[in-house]
Amino acid sequence: MMKCRTFLQSVVLPLAALVGALVLIAGCETPPVQPLAPGPYRAKVVAFTATWCVSCQKVQPRLLALQAVGVEVQIVDIDRHPELASRYNIGAVPMFIVSVTGESVVRTNNIDVVVAMLLGKVL
Repeated sequence: MMKCRTFLQSVVLPLAALVGALVLIAGCETPPVQPLAPGPYRAKVVAFTATWCVSCQKVQPRLLALQAVGVEVQIVDIDRHPELASRYNIGAVPMFIVSVTGESVVRTNNIDVVVAMLLGKVL
């Protein structure tokens, strides 16, 4: 499992972020997003945000788009729930923790990485 996680963090995620950035730069259109198939490998994103955080507000539509295709998204305001921010060692927002079947897969502050990882495309 450790080799898989290391491969994911060192190769797949940076590559997905690069592809996403290139798509945004080139202005390419992406095909319509297909809903995720239900099953035991359901993805969940916990998004740590704050009302005063401009970047957090900008990612809200993309989080809603993830919800629309079947990803469970939980938004946690760090000012309302400081105990959760402390428990998950959140030092900056926005911060996204992606898990599949309850196991944390990736932790990032880049929404493009989250979207590319879960959907293989940029929303």
